[in-house]
Amino acid sequence: MAILTVKTESSSGFTIDELAPSGDFVVTCLEIADEFGVTRKKYQSEEEEQIDVTRFLFGFKAQDGLLYKVQTFEMKISGSPKSTLYKFLSSWLGQAPEYGWDYCTLKGQGAVVSIEHVVSQMGTTYPKITRISPAKTSLADYSAQIVPVDQFGAVAAPASPAAPAAPVALPASVGKALSSVGATVASAPVAWTPETGKQADCPF
Repeated sequence: MAILTVKTESSSGFTIDELAPSGDFVVTCLEIADEFGVTRKKYQSEEEEQIDVTRFLFGFKAQDGLLYKVQTFEMKISGSPKSTLYKFLSSWLGQAPEYGWDYCTLKGQGAVVSIEHVVSQMGTTYPKITRISPAKTSLADYSAQIVPVDQFGAVAAPASPAAPAAPVALPASVGKALSSVGATVASAPVAWTPETGKQADCPF
């Protein structure tokens, strides 16, 4: 029996109204969004596959005293030691995650991340998390700087693919700098595709 199904695309990420500054910050995991049965093209292939993906939303207080949010790329839900999610969780925990463990228990937990501003091929600037590590190690303890989740207010659900991108409000200094080079800003990293993405950046 043949069954027709609707092609499922992942969301464009959480809606964020400000551009997170670059630098190293102590962050709080605000939300984790899993999406199942998402259709993606395989790398260097026209063949499509259905995969399950997840992304993490973090919040932090910057040196200017303001609260910001930043999110990861979507990552394939995979327990393979070679997968981006497995490596991401291993770096965050400071050790390899145990199989059968629910990573959604990390909501509300802290971490230390490095954020860089990246400009896409379309000239859009977005914040990218390039490194993550535990908030507490044998060498340092940043637990006191972890901001409670409730201070960030309600978290908007990941935006539908068909929904237009929300405008991003920028601090005056950042907005002036970006406007001088004609750059636009996105609150979420663009979804990786085999047509435009590099294999080294593939999150799957």
